[in-house]
Amino acid sequence: MENLLIMGIDTRPMVNSALNLDYKTFSVSYFKTIDFKIPYREKHVLDQESVISCGRFEENYSPMKLLQLFDEMTIENNNEIDKIVLTTGINANDFCGKFKKYKKIICGNKKTEKVDNKFKFFNSIKNKFDVPLTFQPSDVDELNEILQQHSNNQFILKPLQGSGGLGIFLLNNESLSKNNDSNHILQNISYENYILQEYIDGINVSSSVLSSHDEHKNLINSRLITEHDLGNDTFEYSGNIVPLDENSLKMFNSKQTNFDADELNEEMKNTSQDLIKEFGLIGSNGVDYVLDKSGQLKVIEINPRFQGTYELVENALGINLLEAHIKACEGELIEIPNAGPYSVKKIIYARKQVNIGNLNIPNVFDVPYQGVKIEKDQPLVTIISCDNDLEKAMDDVKIAEEKVYENID
Repeated sequence: MENLLIMGIDTRPMVNSALNLDYKTFSVSYFKTIDFKIPYREKHVLDQESVISCGRFEENYSPMKLLQLFDEMTIENNNEIDKIVLTTGINANDFCGKFKKYKKIICGNKKTEKVDNKFKFFNSIKNKFDVPLTFQPSDVDELNEILQQHSNNQFILKPLQGSGGLGIFLLNNESLSKNNDSNHILQNISYENYILQEYIDGINVSSSVLSSHDEHKNLINSRLITEHDLGNDTFEYSGNIVPLDENSLKMFNSKQTNFDADELNEEMKNTSQDLIKEFGLIGSNGVDYVLDKSGQLKVIEINPRFQGTYELVENALGINLLEAHIKACEGELIEIPNAGPYSVKKIIYARKQVNIGNLNIPNVFDVPYQGVKIEKDQPLVTIISCDNDLEKAMDDVKIAEEKVYENID
C-alpha cells in the first residue's frame, strides 16, 4: 500500500476521497475541524482544541509552516511518502532547500509561475484570448495616469498572486483625489505586489478541467458565487453552483437571461481546454471567467490545483476526484459522466467576532470546535446542498445558514 500525503489549507474533502482508495493517507493542513475524518497520520497548524480564538488566517498561515509539520511527520514516523497531492495554499515552488527532493513525487503541476503571477499570465495570453485590460503600475502616480487614460472604464486593484478574491479593491475614479479609504490604501500599498485590472460587471463562471500531458477534458462548468453577488462590498469567493445552465446563470442575476447556456458551456469547454494545454498543466485545474453583459467571456485566471468546486464535482458527476486527478497525472483520463443533480456550496463568513455553539447541522461542513471564537471576516463554515431542483437546493442552504446563526453569538 502506497503512502499518500495531502497538503494544503483545508484537506478535509481530499482526505475523505483518499479514505475510499487503497492508500495509507497522511495529511498536513492549516486547520482541522470537528468533521475532519482522521487519516493514518495528520498534523495541522491551528489547534482549535487549545485556543480561545482561531485568529486571522492571513496573519498566521504560511506554506513554510506546512513544510515544517511535514518534516516533523516524516521524522516522527520514519515513513517514506510515495505521493504528494497539493491543495490550495501551497505549490511545488515552495518545496525548496531540504524539501526540494520531494518535488519529484508531487502528483500535479510542478511549475506554475506563469499562471500564479497574474500579470505575466495576462501578458502571455492577451493576444490569443479575451481578457480584461490589465496593468502593473509602479506607483500611485502611474496608477492615476492609467485611470485618466481609461476614464470610461472602472478598475479593481488586486494582488499579483493569491486566490479566493481576497484583497481586491474596487476603485471609484471620481473619488481617488479625495481623502478617503481608497486613497489611503493607494498611498500605502506595495505596488510590486498588485495589478490594476478593468472591472467587468457580469457573471462569474468557472471550468473544472482534467488533463494528462497529452489529453485535456472539461469536467464541468459552474456558476461562481462571490460576496459581491450577495450584495456585499467585497469580492471574496463564497461558493459555486454546478452544473452551469440557465437556472444557475440566472441566480443572483435575474435580469440577465439572454444567454444561451449550451453555447456558453461549449465555449468555456473549448477555451479552458486550450488554456490548460497552453500552459502544460496536468491533473485537476480550474479556469475562472467573467461573462459580461454583452455575453462576451473574459478570462480571469487559472487555478493550477484543486478548486473550491471539489466536493460539488464529486457530487454532480459521482466520481472520486482525487483518484481521477492522480490517474490523470500518471497519464490516464477517466470517462466523464453526465452531470447529475444540482450541487451548491456557500461559505459563511463571520461579520463580527463570534463564539461557536453546536454547529452539528445537516449540510454544514468545516465545523469549528464548540467554544472557540472566530474573528471578524474569517470563514465560519461551509454549506453544501444537493437536489434535482435548484430552488430546493438553495432553500436548504438558506435553512442551514439560519441554523448556523442561531448557534453562534
